Formats: sequence, C-alpha cells, structure tokens
Amino acid sequence: MRWKPTLGALIFIAAIPVAVSELLGPVWSVAMVLIGFGAGWLLVPGFWRSLGHGVIGGVVAGLLVLGPGLRIAMRVVAILDPVRSPEFTFGGTMFIIIGVGVMMGGTFGVIGNLARQGFGIPSRAAGLIPAVLVALMIGLDGELRSEIVELGAGPWLNIPMFGAAALGYGALWTRVVTRLETRAIEKKARHAGAESATMTLSKARGLEV
Repeated sequence: MRWKPTLGALIFIAAIPVAVSELLGPVWSVAMVLIGFGAGWLLVPGFWRSLGHGVIGGVVAGLLVLGPGLRIAMRVVAILDPVRSPEFTFGGTMFIIIGVGVMMGGTFGVIGNLARQGFGIPSRAAGLIPAVLVALMIGLDGELRSEIVELGAGPWLNIPMFGAAALGYGALWTRVVTRLETRAIEKKARHAGAESATMTLSKARGLEV
C-alpha cells in the first residue's frame, strides 16, 4: 500500500527533531529514535538500503561541498565586513567541515532519501530536500542568521553565497545517491542473471541424464 512508506518516512523524519530537542529527557529521546527506526523498517521498503545510501551521499556531499562552502561564505562575510576584523582558525574550520558538513550533512542526507522514498519524490527534485534543510538550519540559528543579515556586504551577497552552498550540497548528494542506487540495481540484476543461468544449466543437465 502506498500509504505505508509515506507513514513510515513521516514517523522517522518527525522522530529526529523531537529526539534531539530539549522537550524530552534522555530515555524518551532514545525511545523516539527507536520508534522512528522501527516505523521506517516496518513500513518503508528497502529502508536500511535507503538509510545507507542517504547517509553516504550526505557525508560525501557535506565533506566536499557543504562544509567548505559554508566556511568560504563565512570568510567572505568576515573579510567584507567594515567593522569586524577577519578571524580564521584551524579549529573553527574543522568544526564547520566536520561538525556541520559531515554530521549535519549525513543527517540531512538520510532525511532526504527517506522522504524521497516515502513520498515518491522524483530523483531530479530530491536534492532540494537536503538543500532546504540546510537553509532551515541557517535560518533557525540566530548567530548565522544575524551574520547573513547584518555583517559583510549585506544580505544581497550573503544569501546567494550561503544558498549556493546549500544547493551545491543537494546537487552532489543527488548524484552520489543516484549512483549508489544504480550500482545496487546492476548488482542485483547480475546476481539474478547468474542464478537464472545456473538454474537453466541445472535443468539442461537433468534433461541429459
């Protein structure tokens, strides 16, 4: 039934922000995570495969595009700001690339792929899901939001820069996930072909006997 994958994806996606919020204690947060995974496993076909492809695509795209893209945008904002002196630290760069690019990139990648599977979103448009999640992350973060609006050359330049990082992340995520799924389909087809050939050969030998 079509409603089952949609419901499973919806429960899984909703469980993530609830679990990481401060609304629940540690025990209930763990329970929400388990409920989300359980719903996805029971209701979404190929749940674990979609989960793996989503996180791999998110980590790769986050490491190569999202993290560096956000760091470069922040540097441009700092350099163009007429008041604040630019500050560049190795620790800050690693936090953006690893903490935001890899960890948040992987999380958004999982959500994007489960949403694509559950809601039947075409692959060409699926990259907008993690890109929108990045935009929401930036918009909900008070420090980043003020940096975009108040610092540097202003929002007319800052918004396109941060937006380009989000869209680039979504585009690369789509490419990686699509490639992983294509390889999985090809591997399954080769395996099915080998089994079919083995069965045909066994039947032929049986007829010879």
